[in-house]
This record gives sequence, structure tokens and C-alpha cells, in this order.
Amino acid sequence: MPDFPTPSHRLHRRWRRLRDRLAAGTIRAGGLGVIVAVLAIGVFLAVEVVPLFAPARVTTEASRDLEGTGAAVGLVPTAAGDVLVIDRDGGYRRIAPGADAIDAARIPAERLDGRSVTGLSAGPDALVLALSGGEVLRVPRRAEARPDGPGTRRYTLFAGETIAALASAGDGERWWLAGRDAAGRVAVLRGDGEAVERFVLPDAASALALDPDGRLVLGDGHELAVWSLAAGEPRRLGRLPVLPDDRRITALSYLSGGETLLVGDSRGGVHRWLDRHDDAEPLLAAPDYAVSGDSTAVTRLVPVPGRRLAVALHADGGLALYQALNGRVWQGAPAAAESPLALAVSADGRRLWWLAADGLKTLTLAAGHAEVSWRTLWTPVLYEGHMQPRQRWQANVSSPESEAHFGLAPLAWGTLKAAFWALVFAVPLALAAAVHTAAYMGPALRARVRPALELMESLPGVVIGFVAGLVLAPWVDRHLAGSLLLLVVLPVGTLVAGMLQARLPAVARRCLPLAAAGLWLVPWLALLAWLSFSVSPLIEGWLFAGDLPGWLKDRWGLDYASRNALIVGLAMGFAVIPTIYALAEDALSDVPRSLDEGAQALGATRWQALTRVWLPAAGPGIFSAVMIGAGRAVGETMIVLMATGNTAIFGVSPFEGLRSIAANLAIELPEAAVGGSHYRVLFLSALVLFVFTFCVNTLAELVRQRLRRRWRRLGAVG
Repeated sequence: MPDFPTPSHRLHRRWRRLRDRLAAGTIRAGGLGVIVAVLAIGVFLAVEVVPLFAPARVTTEASRDLEGTGAAVGLVPTAAGDVLVIDRDGGYRRIAPGADAIDAARIPAERLDGRSVTGLSAGPDALVLALSGGEVLRVPRRAEARPDGPGTRRYTLFAGETIAALASAGDGERWWLAGRDAAGRVAVLRGDGEAVERFVLPDAASALALDPDGRLVLGDGHELAVWSLAAGEPRRLGRLPVLPDDRRITALSYLSGGETLLVGDSRGGVHRWLDRHDDAEPLLAAPDYAVSGDSTAVTRLVPVPGRRLAVALHADGGLALYQALNGRVWQGAPAAAESPLALAVSADGRRLWWLAADGLKTLTLAAGHAEVSWRTLWTPVLYEGHMQPRQRWQANVSSPESEAHFGLAPLAWGTLKAAFWALVFAVPLALAAAVHTAAYMGPALRARVRPALELMESLPGVVIGFVAGLVLAPWVDRHLAGSLLLLVVLPVGTLVAGMLQARLPAVARRCLPLAAAGLWLVPWLALLAWLSFSVSPLIEGWLFAGDLPGWLKDRWGLDYASRNALIVGLAMGFAVIPTIYALAEDALSDVPRSLDEGAQALGATRWQALTRVWLPAAGPGIFSAVMIGAGRAVGETMIVLMATGNTAIFGVSPFEGLRSIAANLAIELPEAAVGGSHYRVLFLSALVLFVFTFCVNTLAELVRQRLRRRWRRLGAVG
């Protein structure tokens, strides 16, 4: 019978189609919004990371003419960002970047006593001026670095000889001053309060460097002589060759912190040596930089304040930037036709002043992240204070004198280590529970068990981490032997219970059906746990002399930490079990029952049907469940943060602590200076974590889609 819709019916259908389109559009927009949001997060992380690998640059900012610059002998940067030009006659001019005016003044004539200034050394607490006739004028340095302080003192370094080079240092209470004359002889002044001592060293030098602890390094030919000026008579710590015979030392400089020594040679190479503070050789050779030098001799090495960075000046006027770990990060053409009268770097490390006969040039240093490279992030590096290259993360340093360690390998290893132990505990339990629920458990019990297990996923990670850190870790520490024994007894006890159940009489098997195995196994497992902890003190006293952690240390070299990878594995495995269980149980339950029935109809037992039909058919879904569980474990933050010591250790022992990328972000990102290297390296670690979890979840989804197509080919619904 034909249908003649009324106007109201037609209006109703139009409204329904409109609502369907609106709903479909809203759902589509929501899905696209999720995709856009995820991509936007990745783009934001990438944008923050890109400046980390921007190449270093040195550009000319400004040039200005100065009257009388031909008489200048040196530059002194101030804390305010200005620079003082020191003249030979004792005059000095204060020049501010961007200002036209020059603030000129002069050292009082009575302080110079008719002498002229021939050189200078600007230490952190004093400015030292070399005077003609071999004397020095030491001026306590204030923030503005004006050389006219009331504490100015004059000392004789070389009687009647010209001072060719100066180096000064101090630790606040004592100060040291070393100089050499044109013949290479070296004299030293040491001050402690009002007492000042002078020493003449037997070693000659063509270059010298002094660290804040009173360690003096003298370069002569291709050898270095190291002296300690800290107390008593100067003591030679050693003499060692540092260059091949065809090269000679032309420049020396300690970088900020006074632990890294750069050595410039006659063929344009720069080499790195580290201070040692033991009874062996005084210096430790670092691996040579990839570029060992292919230009004219290095004549000066000027350290950048607060950075492990130095400006190298070559004999032809060329410049280069060297970072302690990465070597040469920039090299440029000669900045002038001839070498400068003086070079200085501003206190903030952003400007380089080049004083020539025709005026003062201001160069901009752009090397904000020179200490970071793919090599330093992922490979072992020889850091200050270490004897061997190491992979370390220690970005929060207390002062510029401490070297930051930006090694991501320990964090990535800690992330994978925590996820591995979590999966070791979670995968067997979750998959076994999923198989039992889908294949053996009765419908009524399954309807109660599955929601209960899925409800575990609602537990906050911070609660699980709190319990693991404050309850589980101390308890395992007190019962270590019983806990390790329990990890062996429970799986073995479960298998024994299954074997005994299979050999029981039929009447007993009806009383203990497989469908309710999860219930009647609870008392059995509780009994095994009680027996394990009851006998563990006897076993520990008999086999391990009552001290299992000490035995592990003495026998296997394993350090036991109360909060370790095993604790993280137990706690995070508890959090991951619901995810793996739910997805694996869905995959097993959605396998067409016709496959199981056909296998049993052909004579297969239930176990054979499970292992040869169900599990292969649900394999992609189970793999997807494990991958998603691994993604959850990799991204977990609070459990790792609270259940470990958060020590970035690169070790395989399950009894040691660890630090994951996610936990490190939670700890350090709030304290990182915005835009700094630490800040951007943290964003790089977040990007690595984002890409890893994105790839894992995408792989899991692709596997799941493949499973669905396989079910359709097998005749399943959906």
C-alpha cells in the first residue's frame, strides 16, 4: 500500500535528517579537534626545541672611533655591561654600548709614580696593572671596575724587566698573581690578608694560566708544567707533553669554573685538558676535538664568563668559538687586517669587544646553546671531575662554576627500565586474567570480575605512588628475602595448584571448577605468601649471613636502594594491569565462537583450541593491548616520581633507582629558566616522549584495525 506522508511527517523527517547531520558534523569536528590538538602539541614542542640546535654566530654590532686608541693596552668589562679602555698613561674611558658619550678619568699620578701601564689582568676580585720597570698595581675590583680604589697596592714582580704577560686569580681570602718577562722567566706573588710573598719559579714559559684554587699552568714548547701555589712553597705537581713535537703551545686559558684548560697551538688547534685532584698526573687529556686545527697559530684564548666557552684569536685576525664539550662551534674570517690591541668579553657573555688602532668594534656572540649537541645528549662525554666519559644528567647546577650535564640517555634508559619492569609484572597477570575470564569463567562471575578489574584503572597514579613510596618500599626493605622468594613461590604455586586440580577425582573437580578458580586459589596463594615470609628469615640467615643487601653488594656488586626499579615495577604494573586486561579480554571475547566450536568438534581439547585457535586469532589484539599498556607505563609520572630515588643512573640492576623522562619534567621544568639550554633540553625530552608514545599507540591502533578486518573475513559481526 503506498505511503502518503502528511506534511507533519515530512517536517519530522527533515528535522531528523538535520539533527543527524548536526550530530555527525559535531562528532567529526570533535575527532578532527582531537587530532589537531595532538598535532599542535607536537608542533609546539618542536618549535621550542628548534633553537636548541641553531648554529652559533658572531656578528658585528657597532664600530666607533676613539681618540688616542693607539696608547690603549687593555679592556676591562664591567658588571653593568660597559667596558673600560685602559691607556698606557693611566687614563681610562668607560664606554657603554649604544651611548655616544665617553666617561673618561685617570689613575692618580701618585699611584703610578711616573710609570706607564704595559698590560693588565682583570680577575674576579681585583684589577692588576703591569707597570714599566717590572712592578704591578693591584686594585681591588668593584662592580664598575674603576681602578682607583683605596685598597690599591704596588708590588715588584720583576726588578727592571718588562712584564710580557699576567694572570691573576683569587678565592676571596687569598689571591695569586703570576707573570712572565720577555725571556720567559716566571715570578709569582701570593697574598693572604696583608702578607704578600714573592716566588721565582725555575720553569720557563711562553704562555700561562691560573685557576681560582691557585693552580698555575706554564706552557713551554709542547709541554705543560703544573704548579700549586695554594700554601707554603710553590710545589710542582708534574710536567707532561700535551702536543706533538711539530707543534708548540701558543695560548692557555682556564674556562669558567677553573677545571677545564684550553691549549692553543702553533697550527691553529685547540685542545682540552681537565684538572685532576689526586696523586697521579695533574691534568687529564680529553679526546681531541673533531677539528684539530688547519689555520694560523692561536694567539689568544679569551674565556666567556659563566660559560664553558672561549673565543680563540688566530694570528691572521680570524676568530673561532670553542665549547668545552663540543669543540669548535663557529669560525669566521679575520675581523681586521691586523691583530687587535685587546680583546674582552662582556660579563653576560653576549658581546665581544675588539680594540684596534682605528677604534673599538663591538661583536655580538650568539651561542646560547653551544653546550648541547646530539653527541652530548646521547653519547658518553668526559665531564669535569670524572676520569672516564659518562652519560649523566645533572642540569640543576648551583652556580656557573659547576658544569651542567645534559645527557638524555640516562633518562631514556630509566623510562624504558621502569616500563620494562612494569610490563614484567603486568603482562603475565593481565593476560592470564583475560584468558581465564574469556575462556573459562562463568558468565555470572565474569559480569562481576571484569568491572572490578576495570575499576582499578580509576585509581589515581599519585595514590599508587604514595602507597608504593611510603608503605611498599619500606616494607620490602625490611623483608627483602621474603619478597624475592614470593616472586618465585606464587607463580610456581599457581602451576602446582593447576596440576593438582587436574589430577583430582571427578567429585573434587566439580567442587573446584575452573570457572571459579580465581576464588578457590585465593586461600592457597595466601598460604604460600605466609609460608614465604615465615621461612625467609631462616633462609636469609643460613644463606646470606642475615644481610641480603650486603651479600648482593659483596658478591655481585649490586647496590640496593630502598626505592628501586622493582618497587616501580610492582606499583606501575598494578596501574597498567586494567588497561592490558580490558583490551586483551575484548580481543579474546570477540573471536568468533564458531572457531572454538569447530576446533572442539574436530577433536581438539579446550586447551588446544585456546592455544592454537583463540590466541592466534586474537594475537593482534593482545599485541595491541600490550603496546598500549607499554605506552601508559612510559608516560607515567607520579608513580615513578614517588616510588624511586629519582637518580639518573645508567644501570641494569633492578635494585637501583632511576629517573624517567616524565618524572624529570615534573621535577625540573617549573624551575628551569625560560629560553635557557636547560629549559629547551627538557622540551626536547618531552618531544622524545611524545613521539615514542604516539608511535606506540599508532602501531597498536593499526594492529587493532588489522584484527577487525581479520574478524570480518572469518565471518564475525562488526
